Amino acid sequence: MREETELEKFLPDLKSIKIFHWLHETELRKLLIISAILHFDKGETVISQGDVGHHIYAVIEGMVEVSMKDKNDQKVVICNIGEGEIFGEAAIFLASKRTATIACREETTVIRISRQDLIYFFKTHPHAGNKLLMLIVLSLLEKLRHANEDLVLEKQPAVDFGQAADLIQEFIQETGRPPRSSE
Repeated sequence: MREETELEKFLPDLKSIKIFHWLHETELRKLLIISAILHFDKGETVISQGDVGHHIYAVIEGMVEVSMKDKNDQKVVICNIGEGEIFGEAAIFLASKRTATIACREETTVIRISRQDLIYFFKTHPHAGNKLLMLIVLSLLEKLRHANEDLVLEKQPAVDFGQAADLIQEFIQETGRPPRSSE
């Protein structure tokens, strides 16, 4: 990982990040002052599952993979996060352990803002802070909705045995004879 020193050149890129889209340029400039722009190589880890989180991130360029270790300590890929999307936003509300590992699928550039700096921004720029806070909450709700959809799909049986019986019956009728018994 390497940190960018010329932050100003990323100002136009910030508008493409969903949670920053509604901020005015002056608000974005103030946000940039409290941020770090970080460049990661493919395969580099941004966040490790189990570490205590203190930052929120947004992808400026590239893509990251979200994964978790299951009960057998096997890696399970949850999703990919691309340009304009955020991750690690729970750290703004709680100083708790990260629930997933975030690793770069390709060369990736992110903006990172600490919890402490973002809370200061909320207090000193309440209008912009309220917009940001609302969009962070909406992002969390969207992720919760996707997680719920995934749980519903996971709980559905992979094979509908009622449908399988119908298919077998249909097959028997098409061939005109019952299947042979194995002896």
